[in-house]
Amino acid sequence: MILLRVTQGFDTAARATSLADAPAPYSGGGLPKGGIMIVISVALYVLPTLLAWKGGNRRLGRIALVNLLLGWTVIGWIAAMVMTFIYTPPSDGEQDVPHTPGQS
Repeated sequence: MILLRVTQGFDTAARATSLADAPAPYSGGGLPKGGIMIVISVALYVLPTLLAWKGGNRRLGRIALVNLLLGWTVIGWIAAMVMTFIYTPPSDGEQDVPHTPGQS
């Protein structure tokens, strides 16, 4: 009974024209935001390893191991980053050159 009243008051012609005038559904396009976010996330995740590799750090293997195994925790990622920038004494036979920050 209720369905009959609803369908009698429904104007099908008005509905057909309103659907025809409706904008097309979103079909994608633009930047692939998901892919960009994945690339940025992976780059940030391995940042300590990349910095150690670029700087020629002797602890590269240890830094990479900590970063890959414990980097998913914030503490492991911070530990890998600290290991990247911590002072490394020169090996035997190399001279330690003093460095003043801000000067080349």
